[in-house]
This record gives sequence, C-alpha cells and structure tokens, in this order.
Amino acid sequence: MKTNYLKDELYSLINSDTGIFEFIQSGSLDGIWYWDLENPESEWMSPRFWETLGYNPDEKKHLASEWQDIIFQEDLKLTTENFEKHCKDPNHPYDQIVRYQHKNGSTIWIRCRGLAIRDENGKALRMLGAHTDITELKETEQKISQLTREYEKVFNGTQDAMFLMKVNEDGSFCYVRNNLSHQIKTGISLNEIMNKSPQELLGKEMGDGVSKNYSLCTSKKTSISYEEELSLPGGDRLWLTTLTPILEGDKVTHIVGSATDITERKKLELELEKHANYDKLTGLPNRRLFFEVLQRMILEHERDQNKFMLLFIDLDGFKEINDQYGHEAGDEVLVTVANRLSNNVRKSDTVARMGGDEFTIILRNTEDKQAVTDLIQKIHQNIQEVMHIKGNACYVNSSIGVTTYPDNGTDSESLLRNADSAMYEVKRNGKGGYDFFQ
Repeated sequence: MKTNYLKDELYSLINSDTGIFEFIQSGSLDGIWYWDLENPESEWMSPRFWETLGYNPDEKKHLASEWQDIIFQEDLKLTTENFEKHCKDPNHPYDQIVRYQHKNGSTIWIRCRGLAIRDENGKALRMLGAHTDITELKETEQKISQLTREYEKVFNGTQDAMFLMKVNEDGSFCYVRNNLSHQIKTGISLNEIMNKSPQELLGKEMGDGVSKNYSLCTSKKTSISYEEELSLPGGDRLWLTTLTPILEGDKVTHIVGSATDITERKKLELELEKHANYDKLTGLPNRRLFFEVLQRMILEHERDQNKFMLLFIDLDGFKEINDQYGHEAGDEVLVTVANRLSNNVRKSDTVARMGGDEFTIILRNTEDKQAVTDLIQKIHQNIQEVMHIKGNACYVNSSIGVTTYPDNGTDSESLLRNADSAMYEVKRNGKGGYDFFQ
C-alpha cells in the first residue's frame, strides 16, 4: 500500500501535539482514522480496522465511501448527526456505537470516537478517530438480555406464586420482588412487597412465623417445603411453599420462594377423608375408622396396661319402623339414636355406626365397673325414649353386648366378635337389654 499524505500529516501532528497522542493512547486501537473535512471523500483508515471487518487492507482505498458502504445505514445517520453537532460544538462528543457488515455477512459492533482538529478560528479541518471492536460485549449483552426475557417469561408465566428475598448481613430478610401470580393470588402488589421485611409486610406475629422457615432454609442451605396458612389481602389461604437458597460460595445471599395454593385441594382431601371415614347419614365414624381407633386403643392400653370396654349395639324394632313409616323415617331414627349415643358419652370415647342399625361404642377408663354399668343402663334407657318422626311416635329398643380389654380379647377381631356374641345372647333371651361377655 502506498504512503498516503494524510497518514504522513497525522504522524507529524502526533510529534508536535501531545494532546493528539494522548487521545490515541486513551482509545482502544482496533483501528484509527484520519479524515480530511476540506476534502470529505479523503479519509485514511488504519489497516487494523479493515482486518477487523475481514478485509485485506491492501484492497481498500482511502475513501470515506469505503466504510460508508458497509455501515448499517441507520447507524450512518446517527454518526452524521453527531459529526455535525461536534463540528459546531467541541463539547458535544463524537462517540457512538455503530454496526458494520463483516465480509462474511456477520455483524460487527464498533465503538467509534472522534476529535475534530480545528484552526485558530475553531473551524473543523480534520477528524481524528479511534475504533473499538465491542462485538463480543454486545453479543454477551444480547445473550444476557435474552436470558432476562426468558427468566421474566418463566417468573411471571408460572402459575405458582413466586417471590425473591434478600438475606441481610444480620440474618434478617427483605423481599425483593414477587411475580404476577403471587400478586394476583395474595393481593400484594410489587410496590407493596419491595424492600419490606416479613414483619413490615405481614405484621409481627405472621412475619415472625414465616421468618422461622426462612431461617431454617438459610441454616440448612438446602431447599425445604412445608404447608402454611396465611391471612393475606387476597384472603385466608393454605399454601404449599418451597424455599430454595441461592449461595455465593458458602453464604446464602437470597432465597427463592415458590408457593402453590392448595386450599381447594385440602378441602377436597378433607371431604374425601370424611367420606372414607365417616358415615354419611349420621356423621359418626364408620366401620373403617372404628377399626383404626380400636387398634390404636389396643396398642395404647397394651403399653399402659389399662382396660377399656367395647359396646356392640343392635336396635330392636327398627325394621318395623322402616316397614310402617318408610326409609326416610328410619333414617331419622338412626340419626336420633346416633345423637343420643354421642350425648351420653365423653369426648374421649368413640361412637361409630357399623352399618344398618348397628352401632359400637369404645369407652375409656373403665376401672369402675359400676359406673360403666350405670352408663350402659342410661344409654339403653335413652334409646327407648319416644321419637316423634313426621307426626308419628316411634319407639326402638336395643340389645347391647359388652366386652372388656384385655379380659375378653386382646385384638380387635376377638373383642368385636365377643361383643357381638354377648349382644345375640340378649336377643335370644327376649331382646331389649345388655349383657357382659362371659
């Protein structure tokens, strides 16, 4: 490449003007340029600039049109505007980021800075400039921007209520943000949660409660999950919350919380549990739950070496009421009997409906046999009291068999079988009464 007069002139200026040298020193030398503003088509570009764009410098002319043909045209407009402002006002910087098309078709990002060389009247005669290749930086920014957008989509797109909190140096906590789902489900906006401590946001009692779990997550340095019931602006809800710590080295700096509203699921579970364990008509424990309670009682009393009693009750005369007044009347009789049985025992005792017109009662603390006998007598008499069902006076009696743990059995099957046997002994003797298994 032949020596160009502008290059020679620039070298001369560098030797005579230290300010120009300092400017070049401060620039990142991915290419420098020197432009004749009195002859705008003439511009010297250093070889490094063309190499950055994938071109052989020997094939390029020292003309402004050479680079103006490969710069993005909207960026050329920006450089032109800044050039004109800088020529009019030295304090306006000629400094912008522009895009060039590489020889292979890719995009190269260049930071282009320049300084006007002026005459004694301040007129711009030349422009000295430096190029810095920032393509890698811009590509990294774009990747970060893309990751940020993807994060926002996930953070705000998930149905789970999510929140981010900072762990302060003193071990306290401060909310950073919450996602859209959290805002909607809790009724707490982003502005309301930002920079608030749990106590400031939820009040001292509730704030202290949730902070215990946050502290547990911080101390364990691992994810934890738990159920919690919170009273929030969005209503009283039950949440399944998972806390995940974010560590820098060995220190937890932030916690990401993800909460799923399980209020309705819990209601359904309770309903299913109720249907599985309780009699739909009377509300008493059903046969299934009765055996669970009985088994627990056996284990408990086996350990403590205490006694308890099991009553097996069959209603006498119930079939006649069904036949005479219908099944609706019969159902009302069963409900009335269930209420009477429940009202005659303690809360620690268990009344269950085994099916049809059969009931069972588990009585705790039965060391005083006379007191238990008086209670059984009271239950028997109470069942016989008149029931007014749809204008009809209905009467039922009861046959009751009684067994004692461990005297009459040490397992649930033998206890129930022997109580049933004692009940049938009452029926064989004319019904209506009670008998202890012999």
